[in-house]
Amino acid sequence: MTVHTDIVVIGGGASGIAAAIAASSEKRKVVLLDKSDSLGGDSINVNVGTICGAFYRSFSGKPAAVGYPFCRSFLSTLKEADVTASAREHSKGLYVIPYERSALLRVYESSLKQAAVEVWTNSVLESVHAEERNIESLSVTSKGKSTTLMTSAVIDCSGHAIVSQLVGIDIHQEVSYQAAAQIFRVAGIHQQNEIILNMAIKKAVVKKSGEMRWPKSYSHLSIVPGSLRNGKVDLKLPLPEPITAEIIGNKHLLENRKRVYELFEVLRSEVESFCYATLDTIFPEPGVRVLQRSKGRYTLTEEDVLNCRKSETSVATGTWPIEEWDIDGKVKMEYFEPDNGYSIPAGCIISNALDNLFFAGKNISATPRAVASARVIGTGLQTGYAAGKLSCAKSRQEQDQIVSSLHHELEKF
Repeated sequence: MTVHTDIVVIGGGASGIAAAIAASSEKRKVVLLDKSDSLGGDSINVNVGTICGAFYRSFSGKPAAVGYPFCRSFLSTLKEADVTASAREHSKGLYVIPYERSALLRVYESSLKQAAVEVWTNSVLESVHAEERNIESLSVTSKGKSTTLMTSAVIDCSGHAIVSQLVGIDIHQEVSYQAAAQIFRVAGIHQQNEIILNMAIKKAVVKKSGEMRWPKSYSHLSIVPGSLRNGKVDLKLPLPEPITAEIIGNKHLLENRKRVYELFEVLRSEVESFCYATLDTIFPEPGVRVLQRSKGRYTLTEEDVLNCRKSETSVATGTWPIEEWDIDGKVKMEYFEPDNGYSIPAGCIISNALDNLFFAGKNISATPRAVASARVIGTGLQTGYAAGKLSCAKSRQEQDQIVSSLHHELEKF
């Protein structure tokens, strides 16, 4: 079967959804592909639990939003669906938005429906056919059926440069990547104070670590900020293995489930607030923070981030610090000045090898430390929106005009 469309978006996470909506707003026919049976990427299947990077870091006590009007409208819609999805100070002037997974999924689905985006879940990209500097078609297996998608442009929001890999063009890759985490939900919690509960959890895990011969990362088991509600809480378990492209698979997911069961039993026996608790959900995918990335016309660097470097071709503003997690469960945060952000130039989301390939989210062209800042959902909404608009350009000149328009739209806000 052959299907003709204007734009194909690979990956149904926050950036992919933003890209699909933005392209559709330009009267383009858009097909959004996702390998999972549920939309939402990490925000749903991992249940990240908080939206980071949607505000400037500030000590004023008043969070200042960043990004396009689209981003602010999206977050307002989320707040209507989940009244608890309001900005809260996390630490050191950083603001996050806690969200309930089911509410965010409803917003994703309704937004795509309103934009008339065609959504294909359970769809695997098998191959990409390119001639000279243009992608002409994609081979996709969708719910067991093979389909050829003829398209004018592709936006890769897969999080691991799947299109670039299949075409065989250069990518940014490292031997290993930041440590991952497994998130799980516990019900029947008899405690309403998140700080007190977090302290009790840490005390119990540290006490049992030597006896159980647990990895060091277990001692950093913690509550996902803002998730303690209605007697339920989400916990984030840092995983002790170095992450490579090959490590993600069913074997490791099974191992993570065993770890969660073991930890839960200890919490139930050692933490008073857990004495009547039940294990509600082990979320289906581990939280892999970064993998290989596409190469663009420009590569964002850590110097760009830390110096809050500005660009006249900026299509997104990054505000989250460089955040790096190691296999011992420790996080290193490197901050830049408050009330400021850095530019993500258009070249970071436009392929340097193919004229009709764009990317967004964790897949932007960036060094390892730069993407450790730019990978968050708030920034991904911006790069996704920009990639969606840029994919509609019919020429390099029109592309330059769209970049200028996006830059001015950002500057207004």
